Amino acid sequence: MKKDWTIVDVLKHSRHDWLNKIQLIKGNIALNKYDRVKEIIDEIVMETQNEARLTNLQLTELASFFMTYNWEEHKFPIEYEVIGTARDLAKYDDELTAWCEQFFQLIENNTVLNGENHLMITVELFDEEVRFLFDFSGIINDTELVIESLEKGNESDQIQLIEYEVHPHELIASIAVI
Repeated sequence: MKKDWTIVDVLKHSRHDWLNKIQLIKGNIALNKYDRVKEIIDEIVMETQNEARLTNLQLTELASFFMTYNWEEHKFPIEYEVIGTARDLAKYDDELTAWCEQFFQLIENNTVLNGENHLMITVELFDEEVRFLFDFSGIINDTELVIESLEKGNESDQIQLIEYEVHPHELIASIAVI
């Protein structure tokens, strides 16, 4: 699941993303849809702020995984949001990245292709703990297998699965960094 991106690969994908955003803005300007242009710009600002917040957590591997995930073909795209005051979480980077890769693969293996699939990740930085909330919407093939996989545990010394709900069209899981 992990790809080693060269600098040229990263620049190529980043340039492609930015050109898509500029084309979207240009198209809406041509249609005189200025409200939509403002929305697109606000979305770009929000996305870049969340990228900055994520990288400020010193989670180099996890940030790289999240920020490049949509550059490859998957059954679902991801979005993420970081809420709270940044702090250095570098000591959790390897464990969090491994947990997320395993969790994403679980969803990938049990999701219908061509569905309206989407994964929203919210990182909540509280004074006492850090939580990651994963909210997947889409069609899950085998909810029993997903439940079994979550229950058998992909926890580690530093990560604890707090709660989860699995339904045919939704999966919500929450982990805490300990």
